Amino acid sequence: RLVKNYQPKKSKEDEENEFSSLIAFKNVLKEVADLAGQREVVAENLQNQVLQGIMLLAKILREERKKALNQGAGLTQSLHTQIGTLDRAKRSYEKAFREAEKAIESYHKADADFHLSRADVEKQRVNMNIRNSQSEDAKSEYANQLQITNKQQQQHYQIALPEVFNKLQELDEKRTRGMKEFIKRAADVEDEVSPIIARCLEGMVKAADSINEKDDSMIVIEKYQSGFQPPGDIPFEDLSKPDPDAANNSQTHNSSTGLNHMTGKGTTKDKLKKRVGIFGIFTGNKVSKRKGKNVVTTARLMR
Repeated sequence: RLVKNYQPKKSKEDEENEFSSLIAFKNVLKEVADLAGQREVVAENLQNQVLQGIMLLAKILREERKKALNQGAGLTQSLHTQIGTLDRAKRSYEKAFREAEKAIESYHKADADFHLSRADVEKQRVNMNIRNSQSEDAKSEYANQLQITNKQQQQHYQIALPEVFNKLQELDEKRTRGMKEFIKRAADVEDEVSPIIARCLEGMVKAADSINEKDDSMIVIEKYQSGFQPPGDIPFEDLSKPDPDAANNSQTHNSSTGLNHMTGKGTTKDKLKKRVGIFGIFTGNKVSKRKGKNVVTTARLMR
């Protein structure tokens, strides 16, 4: 689009008298258009071959990582739950053991007390047996939960959790490997068009080398040279000594030097003003914006 916007307008006059700089600029625009086309090819290939692959890989890695993290969280929560069960079993065993000790102590006191009836002693003995049985049951449960916890803890730290970390490691290595492959693929996409881009750049250099400032100056000279001779010296008019012959000679001189278009004040008439050509750049008028014009010396323009 930029190439189209900056393309110079064509005209018959420009085609006949084109400056080398303008021709080079047009050639550079063509090369820029080709470069833009190659950048579009690169962008399309990056979109299809690199970006889509990156998005797909990122989606897979994100899902697999979430799955592995959830698995690790589940394993950790399960181990914490089992440790909590073991703590409760241990506290129950400690409580039952203390109560059994108290029951045994109470029975021995009752058995040694001759003031208590045999029924009271028997009651203390039955209570002691019950407490001992409860203590043994709590002890067995504690031992069972301890065995389960140790087994699960061993399974957790030696097998299950390492598997999760290995999975996370594999995912990270897959991500790193994908980054390497995508970088190489992006470089390959650029390398595929590099010969064409190099030729475009060579064309731009060739277009720059074709610019000849001297030839462009000659085009300006040939276009604006008038062929008129520079005006002669303006004679001094002594108004205190009117001399018809001097006036006639002055008129004759003016005619011979091309100053018959000058007014009494030395200014040009309208007819001559229209033919000033290149001299218009020295006036207060708006400077022409025609592309490629060069200003050269007056002596060369008037040759």
